[in-house]
Amino acid sequence: MIDERLKKDLAILPISTIRALTNLSDRQIRYYESQDLLTTKRGKGGQRRFSLNDVERLIEIRTMMESGDSLKDIHDLYETNRVRNRQDEKIDFVRSLENEFLKIGRLEKH
Repeated sequence: MIDERLKKDLAILPISTIRALTNLSDRQIRYYESQDLLTTKRGKGGQRRFSLNDVERLIEIRTMMESGDSLKDIHDLYETNRVRNRQDEKIDFVRSLENEFLKIGRLEKH
């Protein structure tokens, strides 16, 4: 079956497209990357390639900057979210393991 979902994490867009979609300059985009607010992939020739998730993040960054947030505030927010997501992933993993152990326990009892 063909996966019909949009692959938002597929990094195929060149910086010129990102510039048009985000109204950011190449310099701003590269600066946000250098500040670890964005991690880009590289094409075969070494050019930056962006995903739709990157577009969303850059628009978020632009919006926060326009609202008066500093780069440190934005970086701290993303770091807090990153830690929270890792914790959520760990909780999900533990719950999944618990469910599997419960299933195994039920199978052995029969």
